[in-house]
Amino acid sequence: MGRMKRGHYCKGCGDFLPNEKFSGRGHREHLCKECKKEGRLVNTELNSNYDRNLHLLSKAIRNCMIVYMEHESFFLFEYKSSRYIMGGNLNSEIYVYQGDKEQKFLVSEKLHKIEALMDVLYKKYYETMETIIVLNMKN
Repeated sequence: MGRMKRGHYCKGCGDFLPNEKFSGRGHREHLCKECKKEGRLVNTELNSNYDRNLHLLSKAIRNCMIVYMEHESFFLFEYKSSRYIMGGNLNSEIYVYQGDKEQKFLVSEKLHKIEALMDVLYKKYYETMETIIVLNMKN
């Protein structure tokens, strides 16, 4: 069985927060005390579901790294126990790494169709640049 989430989801900031961060009415409205104090509101249910998907996808993508080679760069990440690689400009194809196969890299069609995933990948790419998880490789 999957792990249970502790706390409550805030539709204002898009995070899972401890129950203490919500007032009685805040639980019902899915807004933490901080968002309620700032006057943040959720525009539509569709928008909040999109934000929630972004949050869950962001947590599911792990081990992000940017590899710089002499003439190009690559973005590597792990998603749902599979490893993926794409060009450093983030406009290239996404390839899934298959270590046990003769052809190591295959184009992953299912990842291109998820708009939320692409939004998260852009965010993760820039976060990775900020935290300097970068590997320089010269031939």
